[in-house]
Amino acid sequence: MKESNVNQEGVVLKQLRNALGGISQEALSKMIGCSVRKIWRGENGTEPTWTTIEAKNLHLLLERHFGVGITHLPDSLKSSDPVPFLQEAIAQKNAEV
Repeated sequence: MKESNVNQEGVVLKQLRNALGGISQEALSKMIGCSVRKIWRGENGTEPTWTTIEAKNLHLLLERHFGVGITHLPDSLKSSDPVPFLQEAIAQKNAEV
């Protein structure tokens, strides 16, 4: 049986929450304007389907906190590969502690 592909960094939305200081799924959902369930499902193997306003909010969140747009995310948010700008932010937050 094939093992899960999720590594210690986690899927993209989990990396994003960690890069934002370890915020909750609920806090991220409020920032994007979507349901907590959408975030949970996105972290547990379902590719999120964003409304236009949710996609815009995600883009603005990335610009505000990381200086990058949505195009810097991988094509699949189910990816468990490290996202460089998120991993850099996580490392900086860990260094501050």
